[in-house]
Amino acid sequence: MAEHRTPEPSAGKIRSGATWRRGLGVSAIAGAIGGIVWWLAAPTGAFYGDGKDYATWFPRDATLAVILVLAGAATAVIALRAERTRRRKGDGAAVPAGAFVLVLAVCGLVGSVIAWRMGVFAGDLFGNPPSPLPNPSMVFSLRSGSVLLLWPLVSVLIVFLRTMYAYSFIPARAGERP
Repeated sequence: MAEHRTPEPSAGKIRSGATWRRGLGVSAIAGAIGGIVWWLAAPTGAFYGDGKDYATWFPRDATLAVILVLAGAATAVIALRAERTRRRKGDGAAVPAGAFVLVLAVCGLVGSVIAWRMGVFAGDLFGNPPSPLPNPSMVFSLRSGSVLLLWPLVSVLIVFLRTMYAYSFIPARAGERP
């Protein structure tokens, strides 16, 4: 006789833990790379601009904003493709939709903070502070903290739009989540 086995209750927790570890690892690496790119590309960073000129502060923050939007879009697309591949292969249970969005949002926020701190660290380590420094805030820094929310917002927005598209235009098979 064939023995009937039920899945272990801890299997979902292991799967969820692996999702968190993978998400945090990818976000940390992408954030570190994004921070270095921000320091290299932004005014008052590695190559051009003067920290005393307040007109360069907005372009410096806008450079980080563009990098974080691109990182959010890339991580959302990669995560959606990985989840779709995992479901097609039947490799365990798919991550619940709420947990998937939560992982993307938290990991995106962690990646944003790492990008910001890595860029500031590179600026402090390799940057040349302006000669007569009237204020310590003149060095390479972020002026608009709300920029850090762009990565998680963009990644969650892409997942939302993809889900709305799936519910609107793609017919679902019996028993399958879009």
